[in-house]
Amino acid sequence: MVKQERAGRTRQAVLLAAADAFAQVGFEAASLVDISRRAGVSKGALYFHFVSKQALADGVRAAAGREIGSAALHALRAEGQAVQGLIDFSHELARLLREDVVVRAGVRLGRQGPRPGGGTCGPDTAWRSLTAVVHRLLDRADRAGELRPGADRHACAELLTAVVAGQVLLAADQAGRPAPEAVRRLWAAALPALVGPEGCAGYRV
Repeated sequence: MVKQERAGRTRQAVLLAAADAFAQVGFEAASLVDISRRAGVSKGALYFHFVSKQALADGVRAAAGREIGSAALHALRAEGQAVQGLIDFSHELARLLREDVVVRAGVRLGRQGPRPGGGTCGPDTAWRSLTAVVHRLLDRADRAGELRPGADRHACAELLTAVVAGQVLLAADQAGRPAPEAVRRLWAAALPALVGPEGCAGYRV
C-alpha cells in the first residue's frame, strides 16, 4: 500500500511537471530531462510511469479533459436558475484556464501538440461537449420561463459557445486569461439578449 501511494504521488508529480513544461514552452521544446528535473525524480522513474513524451502529452490531455468534464457535470447538476448556472459555469471555466496548469497545458497541446495517441479523450473532446451543456442549460431556462419571449435558444447557444471557444484560444497564448472582469463584461453584454433588460437584475454576472 505504501509503495502504491508513493508511486501515485510520483506519477502525479511527473504529470504536473509535464503540464507546467508544456504550458510554458510547448510540446516540441519541452524535454524529458527538464520534466524529470521539475518533478524531482529520475528519468528512470519518469519512464516507469510514462514511456514517452507522447504518453505524457496524452496523460496531460486526459487529466485536463477530466477537469473540464467535472466542471460541466457540476453545472448540469446545480440547482437554481439555469441562466445563473450558465454564468457560473463560464466563470469556472475561466478560472480553470487561468489557474489550472493542467487545463492550460491541455489547451495548448490541443492547438500545438501532437495528435492524441491511443484514442485519448482530452480537452478537445470536452470542449466540443460544451455545446451540449450550453444547449441543455438554455433549454432548462426556457422551460422555467427565464428567457425573454422570442429568444432563439439555438442562436444564443451558438453565440455563447463561440465566445467560450474564443476565450480558450486567447488563454492558450497568454497566462492570466480570461480575467474575471472580461467574463463579467461578456455577460453584461449578452444577458439582456437572453432574459431581456428588465430581467438582468436577478442574476449575478
